[in-house]
Amino acid sequence: MSERPAAAIYPQDLVVHPLYLTSSFASAVLSKTSSDTMEADSDSILMSWDWRCVVSLVAAAAFLVRVAFFYHKVAKYPRGPFPLPFLGNLLTLARVRFLHRKADEWSAVYGDVFTLWLGEKPMVFLNSHSAIHEAFVVCKNDCAGRLDTKLGLLQTGGVHDVFFEDYNAHWKALRKVASAALRKFSVSDLLPRDCVNAVDAFVDSLRDKPEVMELKSPFSAILFNQVGASTFGTSSQFESNEIRHLRELNDDFYKLAPNGLPSDVAPWLGIIHAKTERKVKTVMAEFRTVMGRLFEFANGCYPPENPENITHALIAEAEGASKENPENAMYLAKSNIHQIAVDIFTNATNATMGQLQWFFLIIMKSPDIQDKIQKEIESAVGTKRPAPEDMQRLPFTVACILETLRRHPVVPLGVPHKSLARIRIGAANIPNNTGILYNLYAANHDPGLWEEPHRFRPERFLDPVTGQLLQDVGPFLTFGLGARMCPGKKMAQMSMFYIVVRLMQRLSCRAPAGSLGVSFDAFDSSLFLVPAPQRILFVKRS
Repeated sequence: MSERPAAAIYPQDLVVHPLYLTSSFASAVLSKTSSDTMEADSDSILMSWDWRCVVSLVAAAAFLVRVAFFYHKVAKYPRGPFPLPFLGNLLTLARVRFLHRKADEWSAVYGDVFTLWLGEKPMVFLNSHSAIHEAFVVCKNDCAGRLDTKLGLLQTGGVHDVFFEDYNAHWKALRKVASAALRKFSVSDLLPRDCVNAVDAFVDSLRDKPEVMELKSPFSAILFNQVGASTFGTSSQFESNEIRHLRELNDDFYKLAPNGLPSDVAPWLGIIHAKTERKVKTVMAEFRTVMGRLFEFANGCYPPENPENITHALIAEAEGASKENPENAMYLAKSNIHQIAVDIFTNATNATMGQLQWFFLIIMKSPDIQDKIQKEIESAVGTKRPAPEDMQRLPFTVACILETLRRHPVVPLGVPHKSLARIRIGAANIPNNTGILYNLYAANHDPGLWEEPHRFRPERFLDPVTGQLLQDVGPFLTFGLGARMCPGKKMAQMSMFYIVVRLMQRLSCRAPAGSLGVSFDAFDSSLFLVPAPQRILFVKRS
């Protein structure tokens, strides 16, 4: 084998030793300057080196340094699918339809705790009940942070709230006010009143003959009407103009950004999808404007002694907290209370809307379950309006609701948390300031915790001897865990109960004639688990 010329430069040399080559070249030039023929030799060397070669060497060196730093960073995080520089795992994610299911597959390879890279931003996934419990309960508040996102800024307008706020003094004060207000409203007579009025308004708008409609439509109308009345005290008239406009804006948002804003995944995606991001910004600005008018409406008729809706309850709790400790007043500004009301409205409508769609798909698919629910309601409640105490009288109905919540968590990967310190989950180390997603879907379908997890079995929540609801519903994680657990959990469950009972009192449902049956396929989204579009037939009961 012949030896290569000493002066030749090979690709492998450039890749492996770019800085060495650059420094060697510089040394050669400097050594020449010490000789008697310095000027001639220097001119010869400079002429032999095209300036483009020097730029290429510098660029290659900079690229390799950047790559080295990236993989040095990757080594600090739990192992996961192999990421590429600059892109991370985005090429792989582009081929994933349902991220919560793919994450469950990856956990079988990499363990319950692994990392995905969104560009050069790490996101740690927790894929078991034990890992989620360790992060959010054992580690307490070390995982209670919230990542800064452009979407959060668009929704809050830069003020403080509960949903998007990082873990700090503002969040603590606002969370306490929100939890107290929601807890009191959930057990009041106002919530069942609003739910029943919204259902009755919808049913009364139907014709007496069977009526076919899109699956989402009735639940969207009912929820926006009910949550509008509960949050702001809007008219019980079926769909006011403001509420109808909010529905339209909400639909626009989910059509434009079913997976959130591209720039929150990787900043350069925001440039590629600039048109979409501008449209989302416009929709969010209009949404905030309408919400502002509704909040001012509720605030303008606030009765201090007798709160009539959630906004009133929030104001009352904020005033009480400020009197109890004057230092709280700086956290409980009117703009912050307004934003809590917006958080409650948006989460209560979209989450419960999705759960109701899944519930009615299930009873469409299994008419025997629908028949059993209606017979239980007729026997225990009759035609009267449902009340809080009726939950104990309707154990099978409540068990069906719980089983729907277990099987179909509408936000299957939860809302991203952020680590506030370096923590250890099992054998995995998670650095400070790291995004964390937690696979609620995987935890709720763990065969080690749930018998036949993919089957609809409401009896798992019932005492096999008495038929009554079990006091302990098991490792049920749909509403999260720890400091960031959904503060509206009680209200969400009660609202769903009242709406289901009232609908079953007044309507029956089935798949429309000529349809291909009931599909449990989901809408394409990595953030939300809601049914794909299909149709439902309602028949009024006499």
